[in-house]
Amino acid sequence: MRRTISKVPFGSYQGEPVWRYTIENARHSQLQVLSYAATWYDFIVQVDGQPQSLVWHFETLDDYLKTPYQVGKTIGRVAGRIGHAQFQLNGQTYQLPPNDGQHLLHGGDHGLQTHNFAGHFDPTGDTVTLTTTLLSAEDGFPGDLKVTVSYRLTADDTVQITYHGVTSADTLFDPTCHVYFNLNGGAALINSQQLGINSTKLVHTDQDKVPTGVFYVPSPAYDFRAQPVIQAQLDRLSQETGQLGYDDCYVIDHQSEPAGRLVAAHGQLIFNTDRNGMVIFTANPDHGQATTAGKYHALAVELQTLPDAINHHGFGDPILRVDTPRTFINQYRYVGNQTR
Repeated sequence: MRRTISKVPFGSYQGEPVWRYTIENARHSQLQVLSYAATWYDFIVQVDGQPQSLVWHFETLDDYLKTPYQVGKTIGRVAGRIGHAQFQLNGQTYQLPPNDGQHLLHGGDHGLQTHNFAGHFDPTGDTVTLTTTLLSAEDGFPGDLKVTVSYRLTADDTVQITYHGVTSADTLFDPTCHVYFNLNGGAALINSQQLGINSTKLVHTDQDKVPTGVFYVPSPAYDFRAQPVIQAQLDRLSQETGQLGYDDCYVIDHQSEPAGRLVAAHGQLIFNTDRNGMVIFTANPDHGQATTAGKYHALAVELQTLPDAINHHGFGDPILRVDTPRTFINQYRYVGNQTR
């Protein structure tokens, strides 16, 4: 079987059709994405001859529009928070409208997550290319920014997301996918799965989850280097801090190595990025779920430059220059136990 790409309608947004694209490879694995917010809708692999969903998703566009959790969406211009919604670039101070208390979250209320992208694909190829333009007049950032997000499914079950930015003026550019994973499907809990993170330090944040500009060495509850079971870490977290879940950013020291991995009984999902940050967030994205605190149906994994990098030395470079387009790549490879 050759790989194939197809599309079907998935509702409408602001008077435009929203499409769901499906890429299928020779293993019958499927990558599904939406034109709305360049959303990663699903990643389906074959486990013992049966389809297994790895990505938490909604069945209707209306649910994607209503959720505050940015489920699967491409977010930006800049993922994460910018402290006090303010930054300096080329000697000029930019003050943007805050949307998270006094801070800016995920590029504001007119970011990539609010756009319906134009799509293009070769029916016999392996990539869907989605394009949109963020206007300075709409989101307050300098420069009109053309963003291309390409989703590719390879023959070995790797999902590669490529972000490409071209701007009319120097600006900030650090998008990512706010994808939520559960390797056993959204109806199951993630608590029994294992999480590994290739990191020896975290970003310290204040009470508003804004970076303070320093890193710190994780205590046992925050240390995922040995790939512990998530439930065991949640128990340690509760004992150490009284908190019931994670919303934290890890510093990835070596981009040449996997940033981390999520492991279930049937296989694992391995994360790679060319940037220096990995945010994890334990969540139940569906408000309709009646769950006990500390019992989670999904884990968000955001691969990006460290948040608020424009305001902190040593956090990475989020600047996109007018004459220098930039490209970032995040990869997620599924490896089943039978092929490890």
